[in-house]
Amino acid sequence: MKLLSLLTLAVSASACADHAQRPYTERKSHETFTGRISASNVSEYRYIPFEVSPGVTSIHINYDYTNRTASSVYAGVFDERGHTLENGKNLTAGFRGWSFALLNVWTFTPTETTPMYVGGPVAPGTWSVVLVDSKIVGEYVDYNITITYGYKPIPQSAQRFSLQPAPADLGVDARRRARMDNATDGEIWLKGDFHVHTTYSDGLWTPQEQVANAQSVGLDFWISTEHNSVSGNNVMGAFAPEDMLIGRGMEVTTRFGHWQAVGLEHSQTPEWRYEPESEGFADAVQQVHRGGGFVSVNHPYMQCKECLWNLDADLGYADSVEIWNGGVTEEINQLAIELWQGLLAQGRRITGIGGSDTHNPPSMIGWPTTRVKARSLSTAAIVDGVKRRRVYITDRPEKEIDFIVVGEGIHAQIGDVVETNGGTITARLATTGFAGQIVSFITEKGYLRNETVQDEGEPITLDIEEGTKFLRVEIRNATGNFTGLTNPIYLE
Repeated sequence: MKLLSLLTLAVSASACADHAQRPYTERKSHETFTGRISASNVSEYRYIPFEVSPGVTSIHINYDYTNRTASSVYAGVFDERGHTLENGKNLTAGFRGWSFALLNVWTFTPTETTPMYVGGPVAPGTWSVVLVDSKIVGEYVDYNITITYGYKPIPQSAQRFSLQPAPADLGVDARRRARMDNATDGEIWLKGDFHVHTTYSDGLWTPQEQVANAQSVGLDFWISTEHNSVSGNNVMGAFAPEDMLIGRGMEVTTRFGHWQAVGLEHSQTPEWRYEPESEGFADAVQQVHRGGGFVSVNHPYMQCKECLWNLDADLGYADSVEIWNGGVTEEINQLAIELWQGLLAQGRRITGIGGSDTHNPPSMIGWPTTRVKARSLSTAAIVDGVKRRRVYITDRPEKEIDFIVVGEGIHAQIGDVVETNGGTITARLATTGFAGQIVSFITEKGYLRNETVQDEGEPITLDIEEGTKFLRVEIRNATGNFTGLTNPIYLE
């Protein structure tokens, strides 16, 4: 099978070719593995196994390869639970994380692990380093991996790693209750960000800094979405403030596009080793849905080889698509919005969401902000709000959009499906923070009408033509850049 060939084991060991036969009783201090990756071996995962003997209490890995300034060869680690796939799926139970091409050294101990990797025990058995090339300039690169083993006893008094997940439900406190009391449906618009990285994958912002950043812009929630790792999800409880939800997510980083898994169960790691239109991808999505989460396609047109979306052409497995990513250009976001608009015109009721994709300064969490209407500040309620399409996006958290459709017996809001019954219906738009900007109304036929926004004035109204399938809103500033965008209200 093509999938199996993609995952063919490729091992090279120079100094210690007999490592697999070594008896566990031998206390080795280190071993070195070398090998060559050809430019023709694109997207092949290489697994370099190493034996961890009983008594080992620390593993220190030093990793390097030639032509590092131009080439990129990612590295990760599986522990003794293994890396092999059974029928294309194993939920990556033994996967401890990626350091990509960012780290030269990393460490595992029962008490402390390099943040990019999942903390936990150092158990005896066959571990593996996994390598995959992202970019090879020239014909090949040569890699060198040195693994150093420590045997220092761990004191009984030492604080071993334990899961500290952030709470998944903060309920409705007095402040949120006041906001909810102003709503007619018992729900509130929550300000959040669905795409956030920290030092627990490839970001430079620490979790503490991201929390402080989120508080400074008034976010209600953000989702921890490290690349192919739950290392951040496992510890966010140590950083989460009492009044801010940090949800469990993961940016599933494949060789054929990135997708967001939001609302994961404890320590859940969706599989990421598969090809387009494969059962492996379908099963990974099913695992997220089974746990109650949602799946979103990330930055489908981002200009990097593995970022461009190629897993399924029609986005058939996705609940949503990231139409506004803070880390790409306006032109790339425009392509994502056009893709979404095409799906909507075909009759797909797929939710458009945003994400800052913040990694490093000066990028900021909440730029853009995704507002979700939900019944409480909980992961389950936010996931439900996304699935019901109760979502709009603004470039900054302080801006607000109130978009409804009214008629005889009709009062519909963003995401709703309205039965018009042939009656006259009218769209109404009121905003905060968009004065002087241009609002566009869009249907399945394209752009319908443009008008200048007047904040704190009379709402902009539009009588909707009979037969219209949906209506949504975009707002742009004087330079033509997006500043606000809603999901549609659907008409039947």
